[in-house]
Amino acid sequence: MRMRGQATGLSRRLAALAFAGFGLAAVVRNPDPAENLARVRLVVTTTAASAAITVDGATIASYVSAVLDGPPTASASLTGRTLLLSRNVVGRSAEARFDVILADVAPEGSIGWNLTAGSSADTRIELYSLNDFTSTLVDRFTSTETRARFTSSSTLLNSRGRVQVSPPIPRLVLAHYHPWYTAETWRDPQLADRPVRPYSTDVQADVNNQSVQAHDAGIDAFVVSWQGLEAGNGFNDRRMRLLLEAARNSGLRVCAYTETVVANPGNDPNVPTDPRTMLEWLTDLVDRYGAHPAYLRIAGRPVIFVYLASRIAQPDWIELMARLRSTGRDPLLIGDFVGSALLEQFDGEYQYTNVLYGRDALVAFNLAESLRVRTYNLLRQGDRRRFWVAAVTPGYDDRRLLDRATPRVVDRSDGSVYDAQWTTAIDTGADWAVVTSWNEWWENTQIEPSERYGTTYLQRTRVWSQAFKASSRIPPIPVP
Repeated sequence: MRMRGQATGLSRRLAALAFAGFGLAAVVRNPDPAENLARVRLVVTTTAASAAITVDGATIASYVSAVLDGPPTASASLTGRTLLLSRNVVGRSAEARFDVILADVAPEGSIGWNLTAGSSADTRIELYSLNDFTSTLVDRFTSTETRARFTSSSTLLNSRGRVQVSPPIPRLVLAHYHPWYTAETWRDPQLADRPVRPYSTDVQADVNNQSVQAHDAGIDAFVVSWQGLEAGNGFNDRRMRLLLEAARNSGLRVCAYTETVVANPGNDPNVPTDPRTMLEWLTDLVDRYGAHPAYLRIAGRPVIFVYLASRIAQPDWIELMARLRSTGRDPLLIGDFVGSALLEQFDGEYQYTNVLYGRDALVAFNLAESLRVRTYNLLRQGDRRRFWVAAVTPGYDDRRLLDRATPRVVDRSDGSVYDAQWTTAIDTGADWAVVTSWNEWWENTQIEPSERYGTTYLQRTRVWSQAFKASSRIPPIPVP
């Protein structure tokens, strides 16, 4: 009884805060961090072993690079806040091009370029404005020292017009859904908490109830674990169909995420991920469910999340996606990775959870990834806009699980961890938020009603979902 009383009080307090300006009104006023952008090109030429460039007075949001000249060993960095030409042969000339999106560029100010060379050698930096995709030289610097700093006027960079993030994407709230719970599960002593009403993900009535609860809490779609058609005597296919039927009636949507660790012919987590198996999975997901009226589609493309996408190398992803699209299948893929060149092949980025970060680290991480993902398409004319999906997690506790060598625990702290995750997602301009999780009871990240927390986290989700969607600069539209 005390639990229910606390949840009701919490609901009133959160609702009061939201409508008093703490949630909805305050969120709408938050500026988008991807503003005051400039597109520039740096051409770096050096005879040192390496040349690294950092920026002050602006933020490197995203960039692409290429080595233009030098020995075969020469390389250029692809991600991060440092532009690095490295692995040159000392005394030989190497040249690299960096096309960069800068954020936080003051309309009338200066930008500092900080050079660190691997040795005292000739280094030249040429700075071009690319705001209108016309390469216009605006400054040139030279140095023979290991360290040097140069400044340029931001007015020169903005002389060719301004750069803006593509039109906003309608904000959605999703939640990870795990279809492996049955009535027998709840007797397992490894569980630290249990649902208020035991259920089975293999029973239509139970899945219907979950779908209604999630939709009422402001969740737009379940992101459902997928291990292939053959796993567990076909349980994935059977339970996916139950979810789609439930979603059809509740107004919820459903999409899949691949359990990439077991994407191999034997579903063996100790065997490397197999690109051919992943191709089969993506093909099956598109063919079997992609056209279902309850499956989540954006611009007609079925959405699929790929967990631990970096377990498949980029050359394999290039071949895999080329083969998939050559058949007319074109899913919208959101990949679980960090600062990866895979963003080139994917339509967006997420992480399953970032709850293990401290608050300051989480803000810095989310901001860096949000800026990179949402500005990446601005580097090339006609490129597609990528989606940044921020994970929001109430806490984490896997210490009861016998298969975890190093237990990890993040206490929920009476909901403050969840609140901080939502605040960070909003403040860093996430396109979508994905709740981790609706029902991962083994790791205690669940938000569905439980014996320990009652409906506290459903109520919190309802308020935060409203706040998140209200922070969009365009009105909500129905999910296609």
